[in-house]
Amino acid sequence: MTRGSELWDRFDAASVKGDYETVASLFAKDGVYVEPAGRHEGRDAILDWMRAFREVVSDMRTEVSLVVADGDTIIAEYTYYATHSGPLPMPDGSVIPPSGKTIELAAVTILRVKDGLVVEARDYFDQATMLTQFGLVPGI
Repeated sequence: MTRGSELWDRFDAASVKGDYETVASLFAKDGVYVEPAGRHEGRDAILDWMRAFREVVSDMRTEVSLVVADGDTIIAEYTYYATHSGPLPMPDGSVIPPSGKTIELAAVTILRVKDGLVVEARDYFDQATMLTQFGLVPGI
């Protein structure tokens, strides 16, 4: 059986490389990914969302500061870096053009695992910080 930290390492490495087929393969077929902008149900929906997000950012990298694995739960704390290099679709249908700005976000991802596959992933980060760094809202 894969240790939690090894599963996180595979998840993180593939995500940063933009190898979303590998990331999706780590999920159960009916897995769920919840992030601040929405809920993605099923491996295919997760893959579609990840591919779309890759059109918005580039130069992604993470600095992982903590990984805790306990039973079926893996918690990773990290700093996420990326460049806003593509159009950012908004919920109302408008599109924010690329700003070229770099974001730096403190984030936490929680993975729940069953039979060696991710059944649920949840991302936590401050959306206001991201939008401020993109230059879309004034700094506080």
